Amino acid sequence: MELSPKLISKNYKNKKLDKISAINQLISIIDNSDHLDTRIESIKTLSQIDAKSNDVFKLLENLLISDSHESIRFNSINAIEKLFLDNALEPMRWALKHEESLKCLLAISKILGKIDTPQSKSLLIYKIKKIKNEKIIENLNLLFKKRDIESFSSFELSRIIENYFIVADLEKRFGQINFKVKEGLIFELDLSNVSSHVFGWTILNKFPDFMEFLTSLEILDLKFNRLTLIPKTIGFLTSTIHLDLSYNKIKSIPHSIGLLTTLNELNLRYNKLKSLPVSIGSLKSLKHLDLRANELTFLPKTLKNISKLEVLDLHGNNLSKLKGSFKGMTSLKQLDLGLNNIEKLPKWVKPLKFLKKLGLGGNKLTSLPSWLGSLQSLEILQLFDNKLIELPESIGKISTLKELTLWNNNLTSLPKSFSSLINLKVLNLSWNRFEILPDCVGSIKSLEILSLWGNKLKKLPESLENLKSLKILDLNFNSIEETPDFLGKLEKNGLIIYK
Repeated sequence: MELSPKLISKNYKNKKLDKISAINQLISIIDNSDHLDTRIESIKTLSQIDAKSNDVFKLLENLLISDSHESIRFNSINAIEKLFLDNALEPMRWALKHEESLKCLLAISKILGKIDTPQSKSLLIYKIKKIKNEKIIENLNLLFKKRDIESFSSFELSRIIENYFIVADLEKRFGQINFKVKEGLIFELDLSNVSSHVFGWTILNKFPDFMEFLTSLEILDLKFNRLTLIPKTIGFLTSTIHLDLSYNKIKSIPHSIGLLTTLNELNLRYNKLKSLPVSIGSLKSLKHLDLRANELTFLPKTLKNISKLEVLDLHGNNLSKLKGSFKGMTSLKQLDLGLNNIEKLPKWVKPLKFLKKLGLGGNKLTSLPSWLGSLQSLEILQLFDNKLIELPESIGKISTLKELTLWNNNLTSLPKSFSSLINLKVLNLSWNRFEILPDCVGSIKSLEILSLWGNKLKKLPESLENLKSLKILDLNFNSIEETPDFLGKLEKNGLIIYK
């Protein structure tokens, strides 16, 4: 059987091979193999078998200094950390001066932070004094006026260095970027649409590996890139309040997203998500969740555990059959279920007493339940692009309603209770089948915009004369032969008529 790291490890565990022999075989593979993955696996195996010999230390040190492969150097750094932390200072000193790979530099800084001796602190302070970014320098000057740099631990200093390394690497790749610093650490980072900032083919199509080092990050914007995958390391961003991953090509979200318990806003609109992890129910602080224009066919039951959620946008998914996923989400104020092929308004909407906006446009609704009138906090109701023939009488009970869009349905009449909508300002009845406009519309004195275009109206009721607040009246694509005199009076008061 061919010699391999896995076989060596197996033989060592089964006591078919002593430690010295195992170490020598692994060193031989690292020195002689042409296969990068095999060499990397051999380095990892040295750590697993606790290979603390002088020969191993010299090998790892040599790899760190001279190997051309970033992955080899990175894994050598990790092995030195695990096996030889007490002797790591000198090789890390050399590597910190000569290394160019961000991945390796971050690993080196992390080790120096762990060593935490006067020598490691001195090395980190020297590196901090060499920082060139003006924004970071300005912030550090303020920080070190409040607290002497010598009072910081190696770990604290290493975090400052790591944040600087990340900024320097980003600016090298993408040019000037937008970020904010507080106490030497990045707390706001805008990498939205970075691909358009540079010439050539430099694009952001992978979630940055370094994100796990930005543990003070509160605001992260990655929209308008070409991200396809979010790694589990996103769970390290435990300080994040606002996370924008919209307008990418993300297909799945890792379970570790549930660790972001401080997250207030999560934007995932316009991606390719087919499902959500059950851990999303652990986002106890979440108030705004945008999932518009994805490919979701169902929602996890745990979603109802997000008790503080106020805005939920599910417009443009494949959620034709929604069960009681949101029952108990009493804080919800805005809910958009538009463009989901929904044929019947789900009953779990009924308890949402604080709902102010309900989006149901672009579905297949033919009727609405009588309990719709119980949503007495509702201010905006979108019912456009459905198949409604009539509205329930109970709609008149929603006296808080300010905007009602009903364009492109099959309505020919309105319920008498419509006149009770005393706060309605915007009413869109365009592209329905009205031949006669009901008098009740003229009773809504709060109306400011009335859109009637694309119906079959031949005349208008004189009750419209009462609409003193009306600012816009759209009558395009009707059959009105003569404009009533009362409209002329309203025009003198500032009414704009489109006809």
